Amino acid sequence: MERSTLYCIFYIILLTGTTPALCINKVEQEKESNNQKRFGVAAIPVYAGATVSPWVWAALIAAYGAAELYKYSVSKTSSDSHSCANNKGWCRDTCFSHEYIDHYHTPVCGNYYCCRSKI
Repeated sequence: MERSTLYCIFYIILLTGTTPALCINKVEQEKESNNQKRFGVAAIPVYAGATVSPWVWAALIAAYGAAELYKYSVSKTSSDSHSCANNKGWCRDTCFSHEYIDHYHTPVCGNYYCCRSKI
């Protein structure tokens, strides 16, 4: 046999040998992605007495229901612009130069950032 024929047979074996493994890997990845939640919200006591954005409100309603939100006095604002971090910050699209982004409290701001004073 010629050298090129051997290479051809070798590559055909490699291609056909790895295809089943790739298919199995794809099926496993699809199963993992189907088990993931589409949104994540913290436990309901974290939001007790808080005012949250419409996006977070919708996620909380879907996860816990309106009765639980009423029980913990969680309220909804008309927009994402509201106070955050126990009234120590404000949800804004961009923070001012004298503010920093508080990543811990940002999830209650929906599409905005929780901006807190640097002072």
